[in-house]
Amino acid sequence: MKKNVLLVVLGIALSAGAMAQTKDIKKDQKVLKNTVKDKKEDRKEMGKDVTHLRVKAAVNHRKEVRRHKRSIHRQGEHLEAHGVKHPVRKAQHQAHLDKENKQ
Repeated sequence: MKKNVLLVVLGIALSAGAMAQTKDIKKDQKVLKNTVKDKKEDRKEMGKDVTHLRVKAAVNHRKEVRRHKRSIHRQGEHLEAHGVKHPVRKAQHQAHLDKENKQ
């Protein structure tokens, strides 16, 4: 009897832990998608600054793009550690779909 109760309690604890992790992963995927969108916007601004010969502004935007790139890489590694396959590519695809659906 004790063994059955122990197994039931252990099963409930493991399933609750798995449910809690999925919510965090979905939240992290949304954050990654927003970071990808921000990187694209900053990169576009950087290109505009370069074409208009605003060097100082272009350098600052380039620093932001590099910061976003490092952040995306770290977030991708975190999600891969939690079992998500190709999180960066998925986020880029979702950002592209959101942009097309918005138009």
